[in-house]
Amino acid sequence: MIRQQLTKVASGFTSLSNSPPELHKAYLLKFLDSYAYFSFSLVFTLFLSDDFGMSDIQAGTIYGAWGALITIFGLFTGTVIDNLGVAKCLRIGFVLSFMSRVVILTCTSREVLLACLLITLPFSNCLGIPVLTVGIRRYTNEENRGFAFGLFYVVMNVGALVAGPLVDVLTVYYNEKADGDNEIIADAATASSSWTMTSNRAIILSGVVANFIAVIVAFTVREIKVDSADSAKQSPKPMKPSTSSLLSSADDSENNPGSTFSKFRPLQGSSYEILSDTWKSPNFRRYLVLCLLTINVRMVFRHMDATLPKYMIREFGENTPKGRVYTINPAIIIVLVPIIQAATTAVDPLLMIHRGTYISALSVFFLAISTSLPSCVLFVTMLSIGEAIWSPRLYDYTMSVAQEGREGTYMALSSAPLFLAKLPVGFLSGYLLEEYCPEHLEEGEVRRSRTMWLIIGLSTIFSPVMITLLWGYISGGGEKNDGTSANNGERLADAGEESTEDDLSEHSYQHKPLISNISLPRVRQKERPLV
Repeated sequence: MIRQQLTKVASGFTSLSNSPPELHKAYLLKFLDSYAYFSFSLVFTLFLSDDFGMSDIQAGTIYGAWGALITIFGLFTGTVIDNLGVAKCLRIGFVLSFMSRVVILTCTSREVLLACLLITLPFSNCLGIPVLTVGIRRYTNEENRGFAFGLFYVVMNVGALVAGPLVDVLTVYYNEKADGDNEIIADAATASSSWTMTSNRAIILSGVVANFIAVIVAFTVREIKVDSADSAKQSPKPMKPSTSSLLSSADDSENNPGSTFSKFRPLQGSSYEILSDTWKSPNFRRYLVLCLLTINVRMVFRHMDATLPKYMIREFGENTPKGRVYTINPAIIIVLVPIIQAATTAVDPLLMIHRGTYISALSVFFLAISTSLPSCVLFVTMLSIGEAIWSPRLYDYTMSVAQEGREGTYMALSSAPLFLAKLPVGFLSGYLLEEYCPEHLEEGEVRRSRTMWLIIGLSTIFSPVMITLLWGYISGGGEKNDGTSANNGERLADAGEESTEDDLSEHSYQHKPLISNISLPRVRQKERPLV
């Protein structure tokens, strides 16, 4: 069994061997962007409090606003991505991100800092995940796209895994360099008016270096796309691209009928036209419902950042291994995602999302049952297994329903739940900790941490339950190809009798395999022979 899965993983990597260099560049850019993002996120509130004298409430509010603004800017830049294309957006995004991080590193003014944190940096961040995800679609075909998206998700978690230890190393190094003075600067005016290389700034500097390398790589990316398998079959003499052809210009490959990739011209239009056409699509409306329903389960990951560390310190002491427990998540993702994606490439992505969200949501109840370190380990482990099943396939599902040339609009909305969850979780986390797991206890008072996690668990399980209840609509089983409503009998008949590819139009992704899996099987009577 293990050998079979390893063979599938090896086959997945082999399927990407003839991909254009842009695919490898997209993975490198994803790693660099992920490291810069996660390393900065780990010290975000500490940087604001220690280096600029902000209170915990101020720092937390700004952290939530940063995430929310990434979402807001992303909604508006989706049409920009569709108009400009992948290559131009990557250059603009990484250059702007680099400039923002340099200013954040060197500034001492709160006003300048807030301008970068709430305007330029979130604007550049919203050109990261959506654009690179669109790039993965352009640089792959239908046969290897599922594995490519799984590997894309692994690369993101490698960046997170590297960020954690490096943050600890830099923190310890600069704390020791302070000649044993472990006191935090108490004078906020001095902290914000004088510049000094602190551990937080050193961590930000490492992100600046990663961002600089990303800028160089971004300027080598071409605006191309891989031709589909059907297009390749129509070519008179299809052949694999040689090394020289991969390194040649996209214009040359476009003029070569045997090339497996060609220049891509963005499908341009005004923002109103793009949004109007997108909203008219039944696929988009189903997709939007799915994105909204996943908000609650995505909030668990923000609780893992904002709630779990303080909970562990208050329940188990200052020396609790919160960092090692946290690294369980990216470690499991790195190992499991390639295996799961290789083994389930033929499984519909929407079905994987449905099943995986249940696993992630149920993980919280380990902490509602027991207040112990093993429960924390089980929580993060089960959460990560569920994430490995469903989260990468959300990218795959998005690209499968998005019209070519309109992926930016879809991906901007796909990223929205991840960052939109930050703002409410910040307030909810603070309230729940203060109410059920306070730092200081009065005489006779006890912590009610299990109640806190029960509340979080009940709010999280809402996501998969609602996906189940709305499955007929989300999977497209409730609408015919012309957008009209179909009754249950017609839906079952369609699932059982009209499963050929010709029955599905380009703009009607019906997820027929899912209907047959979820619906009860229909007993079909044998036809009597004609006499």
